[in-house]
Amino acid sequence: MERKEFLNKISGGLAFTCVACMMAACSKDDNTGSGNNTGGNNTGGGSTGNTLLTINLATQLLAINDFVSDKGIIIVRKAAGNVVSSFAAFVNACPHQGVAVTFRKPSNDFYCSPQNGGHGSTFSITGAVTNSPATSGLSARTIEISGTTLSVK
Repeated sequence: MERKEFLNKISGGLAFTCVACMMAACSKDDNTGSGNNTGGNNTGGGSTGNTLLTINLATQLLAINDFVSDKGIIIVRKAAGNVVSSFAAFVNACPHQGVAVTFRKPSNDFYCSPQNGGHGSTFSITGAVTNSPATSGLSARTIEISGTTLSVK
């Protein structure tokens, strides 16, 4: 194989890898912690597939209404205790147009903010629509807890 052909083959793969890495880096949601982002209804129980997000309950989601928004998922602590019913997890996208929703602690709801490109839909802590234009609720995710590890499926 000639040097020029070898470099062409390598550079194509390298370019693809770089583009894939940049896309992954740009798509990450850095709204983690006890901030102001989304959460909702969960369905406890058995595994429904691969783990989408793992949370250490010894260091995160310590207080009621704390939330984490990461990897396209939003989780909110609804009650005390490390049991499934104390948490709500949803896909962090408004079903109306896919805009990321935020969790509002004072009103204990999710909001699709016009500042983020949304249209003002709101959702209850269970993920149900409380204000249109969205016509369906947030997409719930399954939560599993083992010790102090919460997994969203």
